[in-house]
Amino acid sequence: MADIDLDTKLKLYMLILNRYRDVISKSEELSITEIRQRITPYSDFVKNLRDKLISDISSYDYEKDFFNAMQKCVDYIREIKNFEFLLTFWMSFEEMDKLKAADIMDQALLLTALLRSLGSETVKVHVTKTKRIYVGFDYKGEKMLINPASGSILRDDDVANVFQNDPLSYSFNDLSYETFEGE
Repeated sequence: MADIDLDTKLKLYMLILNRYRDVISKSEELSITEIRQRITPYSDFVKNLRDKLISDISSYDYEKDFFNAMQKCVDYIREIKNFEFLLTFWMSFEEMDKLKAADIMDQALLLTALLRSLGSETVKVHVTKTKRIYVGFDYKGEKMLINPASGSILRDDDVANVFQNDPLSYSFNDLSYETFEGE
């Protein structure tokens, strides 16, 4: 039997995915509590990745080293290619690390878990009314916002401008959930 070329294989896989999209999406649905649990800064994978990313920082100290360590985490997230799924599909952090590809929400969850593991209690995933996803936190009196899609970091007035033009819908981390829908 002759091998099927890659283009034909891709078309066949797309046919299968499209036919069973609803079934896959239904089995991949997570509650907000289940999504928040994915952010845990205490998982072995997150702790090991954090340690690898900040291996050149001796005796890590949150007050002194967080900003530098945060930038290393953002650089790592930049290495993960953005991929938009046509169906609901969650990737594990290990799968993202191995494939170096994931959707923006999965990237935001991983970045938030990493920053939580570095000691930030204010870091949260922020989702706007237009469904844009950011990771935001306060550090030394400054508001900071990271766009996991690009890795860009905004500060203070630029953060306020983002949310003035596209208000928050909800924010969360492993510790809390806030909705802004009635505001």
